[in-house]
Amino acid sequence: MLYEESSQAFKWQLSSQVELNSLRERANRRARDVLSREDAAPLEVYGFADTRGDRPKSTTDDQVVQLMSEDDPNYGPTKTSQARGSTALLTPSDETLLLSFYCSKIPLLIGPHATLPRCKRDAKVPATASLLFRRFYLSNSVMIHDPKTMLAAAAFLAAKVEDCMLDVRYLEMGTKEMNAPVPLTDILDAEIRLMKGIDFDLLVFSPYKTIVPIVEDLRTFLKSERGKGLVKWKEGEERQLEREDLRPVHDMAMKIVDDVIVSDIPLMYAPGEVGTAALVVANEDVCNNQRKGNDEDGGGGGVEGDKVESPEIDIVGYVRSRFEDTDESGVVVDTAAIDALVERVSRLAQLIRELREGKHGCGNYNADMNELKGVNKKLKKCRAWGSSDKKDKKKRKRKQAEE
Repeated sequence: MLYEESSQAFKWQLSSQVELNSLRERANRRARDVLSREDAAPLEVYGFADTRGDRPKSTTDDQVVQLMSEDDPNYGPTKTSQARGSTALLTPSDETLLLSFYCSKIPLLIGPHATLPRCKRDAKVPATASLLFRRFYLSNSVMIHDPKTMLAAAAFLAAKVEDCMLDVRYLEMGTKEMNAPVPLTDILDAEIRLMKGIDFDLLVFSPYKTIVPIVEDLRTFLKSERGKGLVKWKEGEERQLEREDLRPVHDMAMKIVDDVIVSDIPLMYAPGEVGTAALVVANEDVCNNQRKGNDEDGGGGGVEGDKVESPEIDIVGYVRSRFEDTDESGVVVDTAAIDALVERVSRLAQLIRELREGKHGCGNYNADMNELKGVNKKLKKCRAWGSSDKKDKKKRKRKQAEE
C-alpha cells in the first residue's frame, strides 16, 4: 500500500502543532469533566474519530503555540469531586510532559536497545509502539488510563503488527527490569483499550524504512552529471563517489530517527519527509565531527588520516534537482510543489536539530526530573486508575502515624 492511501496519511497525520495541542486539550478537558463530577461517571475509552471534531485552520509554522493553562477563562474544572478528595487535576502541559517521559522509555522495553535481552527486536517495533502510544492519548488522558500499562500494551501490539512476536511474559519481565512492573493481565486488558482508542488503525509506516532507499537513490544521483555538483570533497581531494562514502551519513541518520520516533514529529510529518530531513541533519553532524576530529589530530595523518571521510552533500539541493525537468514515470512535476517540499524538509530539519534540546516532545534529553516527580505526585492523587486497596492502606498508615 502507498503511504498516501493509508489511514496514517489521511487520518493520523496532523496538520500542525495547533491541531495537536487542540486534541490534547480536549482529551484533558474530557477527563477533568469526568473526574470533577459528583455522580459516578463512566470511565470510557474514547476513539479518535469520534472525538476529533473540526480540524483547526493551519497557522504559520513560526508561531509559538502554547497549551491552555488554568488562567484561561474557558479552562473548566481544576479539582476532582469531593468524593475523590478535591485534589488538583493535571493540566494539558502536565499530561504532555508525562507522555514525553513514558514514550522515551518504550525503546528500553522493546527494540534493539531493550533492557531485557529477550525483548530485543527490530527498530521498527519501538517506532510503531511509540506512534500507537501517542495516537491513543490524542483522545484519552493519563488521568483515566495508566500510561505505564498502555506503554507495555503498545509494545506488545506493535510486536504483532510488525510480525516480530514475543511472549507477553517477557514484557512483564521487561517492566520489572525497568523498575516499573506491569502484570501480564493488565497488559492484555490494556491492549483491547489501546486498539479501541486508535480506532483499530494498526498500519504504521516507519521513518527507518525510508532512509535506505533514499540513500541508494542519492548515491546513484550523485554519480550523474547533474548530481556531481552537489558533492563537496575536502580540499585537495576529487574522486568518484563510492558505496561506503555514504555509510557514516546513513548510520547517523538512523541514530537521529531514534530520537524522532519518541517525539511528536511522526504525528505531523510523513515518514519520507522525516527520513530526508534526518539525512540533512546527519550529513551536517558527520561533517562537523570530521572537522572536529581533524582539528584535534592537527589536520590528519597517521592511521586516522588514512580513513575514508564522507563528503559534504547538499541534500536539500538533491531534493530540488532530483525531480527538476524530469518526467521518468509520466508524472508532470510541479515546480511549486518541489519548492513547498524543500521548504517543509528544511523546516523539519530544524525541528530535528531542536530535539537535542528536549523540544517537540522528545524525552531523551534535558528531562527535568524534579518537575516530573511533582507532576507524577499530582497524578497519583487525582488518577481514576490504580488499586483502591493500596490507596486505603496508605490512608490507614497515615492516620496511624498521626495518632
